[in-house]
Amino acid sequence: MTQPAELPPASPALTVHAAAASLRSTAGAALADLDTDSYWSCYDRATAWRDGFENGMGGVCSQLAAVFTPELALEIADWLDETASAAARTGAPIPPLALAFTRGAVPVAQR
Repeated sequence: MTQPAELPPASPALTVHAAAASLRSTAGAALADLDTDSYWSCYDRATAWRDGFENGMGGVCSQLAAVFTPELALEIADWLDETASAAARTGAPIPPLALAFTRGAVPVAQR
């Protein structure tokens, strides 16, 4: 049996789009969780994300997590898509910050 041909690595733009999709999916699930999971129900919806992390875990790690709200994640996902599309259209390099998001959101095999 012959081995399937190995595909070339994805372009940086495609990898950034994949990171945006992953981030958008996770943020959407987190927003749904905020609206349906009883853990969050004791908090005011406007501050539930922050309060839930700071009260649930405490410390500076929870303060950092509290800053990175699902709404912010959605805005970043939009920026990642816009940045990747512009780079693909113009040939401009992808900013290091956009590539940094691929390290946490895209499996190594897909980069």
